[in-house]
Amino acid sequence: MTRDPMVVHPEDDAEPLLTRFDEQDFNAFPVIDPEGNLLGIVTKLSLLRLFRRGGAAATSAPAGPSTLRVRDVMDTRNVSVEPTDNLDAVVRQMTRYHVRSVPAVERSGSRRRLVGMVSRGDLLHGLPKPPE
Repeated sequence: MTRDPMVVHPEDDAEPLLTRFDEQDFNAFPVIDPEGNLLGIVTKLSLLRLFRRGGAAATSAPAGPSTLRVRDVMDTRNVSVEPTDNLDAVVRQMTRYHVRSVPAVERSGSRRRLVGMVSRGDLLHGLPKPPE
């Protein structure tokens, strides 16, 4: 698990995410509120869906500031795991929601405080080594 992942906020401009995904080679950014609680996740697939829908915002941005915000493209389903979840639980979330990275949260009532991100690479590192 990667602790203290790069995050975005719902009011952030979504357009720079294309560049951030490319520069950082990340698959997803968690979306948090000011207190660090997980609100959703924005993935490369989230942005690609704009193009599939005709993506006027993605294909013909108006001159001047973009009006497309992270909140407009983020996935708000409960895509997350807890740091104590086993590998099977993490793989289930990844396959259920078709994501390559999943936020890890500590739950307290209805709050979900972001503590990290788990990627497919993290999972591969956690698998037992085959006998030689």
